[in-house]
Amino acid sequence: MPIESNEINAAAMVLLKAQTVVTVSHRRPDADTVGAALALTAALRAAGKACRCFCVDQVPKALQFLPGSGAFSSEPAAFAGADLVVVLDSGDLRFTGAEAIIAGLSPRPPVLNIDHHALNERFGDVNVVIPTAASATEIMLSLLKIMRFAVTPDIATCLLVGVVVDTMMFFNPATTASSLQVAAELQRLGGDTKAVNSLVSKNRSVSSLVLWGKALERLKWDEERSHVSTAVMEHELSAHPPSDDPTEGLSNFLNNNLSARTVLVLKELSDGLVKGSLRTACEDVDVGELASRYGGGGHRKAAGFTIKGRIVEKDKEWTVEI
Repeated sequence: MPIESNEINAAAMVLLKAQTVVTVSHRRPDADTVGAALALTAALRAAGKACRCFCVDQVPKALQFLPGSGAFSSEPAAFAGADLVVVLDSGDLRFTGAEAIIAGLSPRPPVLNIDHHALNERFGDVNVVIPTAASATEIMLSLLKIMRFAVTPDIATCLLVGVVVDTMMFFNPATTASSLQVAAELQRLGGDTKAVNSLVSKNRSVSSLVLWGKALERLKWDEERSHVSTAVMEHELSAHPPSDDPTEGLSNFLNNNLSARTVLVLKELSDGLVKGSLRTACEDVDVGELASRYGGGGHRKAAGFTIKGRIVEKDKEWTVEI
């Protein structure tokens, strides 16, 4: 069943009116933001509209099998002549790295914000924020159907990868009956389930598993708080291509295999930044609220933040010293 809301109807209207559209994916792009961008781009181009994809970071190698993935640009010139900017799967404009570029456009085109994170700042001129959706790609399918755009097998594959990855193959708490229905429909429409499943289940290099081993060795257990934490250091990440995140899925793995109330994975980035990934399986814990205290956000069960500082080791946990 498609998601129905006044927000989606408003988004359909601005998309149908636009002639030159730029999709914007967030930094360190994942399957959901990339899949939604490529699906929308393919549909708009088939409808005779100009559409370009922008992301400040390179699409990860694992996602480059998606049709059209080579169309992404990190150059501000991608916005030239745009009469609509569509930001996908980002809780705020800062996370896209395109905030200054968009603000400097003259005339500044309207911004359509499509997201499923409850803590989204609703920064768009039109906002489609549906926290009950498991992924932005789930919202995108409803939007394409409302606009009566054909969902080709290539588009179905792009949407399916976002649904499958964001629900962790329908294993994490974000999974809903709607997620399963959407995945079934996308498979019926020609989505390449074999390619998508290979991305999720056979996407680890030996070097990334070695890094996971180091992170597992560093696990700290705070029994009183029922809290597990671990850390990955910058020099360990530097051996991997910048476009690939060898720690992807680690926080979900710990959350799914341990009986902790909260899981925290800290990762040192460049420029003195630390990224934190929070997970929980408990109904009475809201890690999205916890992440928001550090300028981050996400869902009740899965959230993250990025702050300046360095990782320090304490007796019962890893933490960030600002």
